[in-house]
Amino acid sequence: MRHILPTRLPLFCLALFIALVTASGTKAEAVQSAEVIQVTEISGKQTRVFGPAAIEVGGSLVHLEGLRAPTNDQICSEGPVPWTCGRDARWATLNRVGNHWITCLDRGRTSDGAFLGLCYLGGVGGPELNGWLVAQGWALTDALGAERYVSEETSARAGRLGLWRNGVEPSWD
Repeated sequence: MRHILPTRLPLFCLALFIALVTASGTKAEAVQSAEVIQVTEISGKQTRVFGPAAIEVGGSLVHLEGLRAPTNDQICSEGPVPWTCGRDARWATLNRVGNHWITCLDRGRTSDGAFLGLCYLGGVGGPELNGWLVAQGWALTDALGAERYVSEETSARAGRLGLWRNGVEPSWD
């Protein structure tokens, strides 16, 4: 029995070493995989509303994904009477955001490298800001987000809410 233990001990150590090396390699691969699927987010209280679809969250500029909105100085016509639809849409965003904590999930980058986000009031799972703006008629869906907010936009148009108040499709680029 004494001769068996010294002979098997090196084999046991070698097997243990191989198991540890293999486990650490698997752990590193798992960490790399988790990094790839990890969702990036920005959270904080908004400090500025630049426009109906552009806000500052946690010190970062966030463009709301899937939306087309007027600029702050955009004028829309209501029959022969012009109205400041851009300013009104910005105010609607500002009032909705209020003093809420906002979490925006990373949905990519704009052509100029700005954060493109899907934003929630009070954190993920709270009311979605992007969809609310379309549902209230203060933003339209863009080409990329058209399928996401089609029912909200249809309801806002039918109810003549926000930008749809005169029943004419808002026009701007």
